[in-house]
Amino acid sequence: MIAARIRSHPATQRTALIPFPLARRRPLVTKAAGQMAAARTAELAEKLLQRRAARLARALRRQRVPDASIGRELRAFELAVRAELWRVLFAPRPRR
Repeated sequence: MIAARIRSHPATQRTALIPFPLARRRPLVTKAAGQMAAARTAELAEKLLQRRAARLARALRRQRVPDASIGRELRAFELAVRAELWRVLFAPRPRR
């Protein structure tokens, strides 16, 4: 029987495939960076990023993504947002 040969793996050993990594979602990254750039203070900008990351983490947990993968995704997302923020704030703008 095939069922007898199939081994079940505990849920902790499964890997999660994230088909659309957070850091690669350009509209999500640029929107978060734009909101941070428009914030009145640096503290408010950090809170915006923390709230966005918490919301994304909740969504990934609902999809049963392992905590280790969630941590990696959030770190990559934060780095992408901060890189985009630097580009928005300090990149030379084209002259008209």
